Amino acid sequence: VTERGIKPQFFSFRWLTLLLSQEFLYPEIQRLWDSFFADSERFKFLLYFCCAMLVAQRTRLINGDFIDNMKVLQRYPIETDIYQLLQLACQIKDGKLILHTVPTKDTPAPNNSSGRSGILGGFFSRSKNR
Repeated sequence: VTERGIKPQFFSFRWLTLLLSQEFLYPEIQRLWDSFFADSERFKFLLYFCCAMLVAQRTRLINGDFIDNMKVLQRYPIETDIYQLLQLACQIKDGKLILHTVPTKDTPAPNNSSGRSGILGGFFSRSKNR
């Protein structure tokens, strides 16, 4: 994101100070906040969740220009599955996330042999070493 000229403070200030309440619908916010407050390191988990949001939009962010990326980050896609993001945040927290090469305009997408679908596709897998 920073390579595209987007500084984290352009989007993360709102995400963090409002606990993501502007990014998701109310029922999703309730589920999200339950997860934050249930975690003993709730504010660290908030950061893991924000990282999961970036990872989930990784392909868009890599292929987008400054304006497109700011739109994605300041108006997070409503179709995003909150449960997949929570799962991804837990994997990041536990160190069980391995990121694979993300397709760009010039490189094709990797073969999704994992059988995963949805917003995360085949761009991550669980670490077998941990």
